[in-house]
Amino acid sequence: MNKFLFIIAVSICFVGVSQNKTVSKLNWIESFSDAKSIALKENKPMLILFTGSDWCKYCKNLTTDFFNSDKFKEIAQTDFVLYKADFPRNKSLVTENQKRDNLELKVMFGVNLYPTIYIINSKGKSIDNIKGYSSARDTKYHYMFIESALNKNNKESTK
Repeated sequence: MNKFLFIIAVSICFVGVSQNKTVSKLNWIESFSDAKSIALKENKPMLILFTGSDWCKYCKNLTTDFFNSDKFKEIAQTDFVLYKADFPRNKSLVTENQKRDNLELKVMFGVNLYPTIYIINSKGKSIDNIKGYSSARDTKYHYMFIESALNKNNKESTK
């Protein structure tokens, strides 16, 4: 009887695991001009992450807690074109074109804090932004920000 219950329990675990969705890796576009073209072609807003990927503690935490979550990946796959404006200390992590584009974006948006996220519409107009990340590592404000930005974008596109 115990063996039978054990087999049932293990079977239920395998069924539960096999039903989990596997969410693919995020598709960060490496060229800002390519990201703009894709956003325009697909009529999607662009999420721009300003980060210091190899030195900023809060950037690393936000990436782990928010951007690498299955919940965000599902949202991003359908709703956003992603561009990472990275300002690493190890300069070999970005190309010369990326350095130039990232600096232009930083100046254009007046970014002075990392991490900062901007959502822009498919025509390049800023929809909203959020700066920083909580030391408590609470992502709820970032999800609220994403939802609000998508709602604003949808209202703008129906005008």
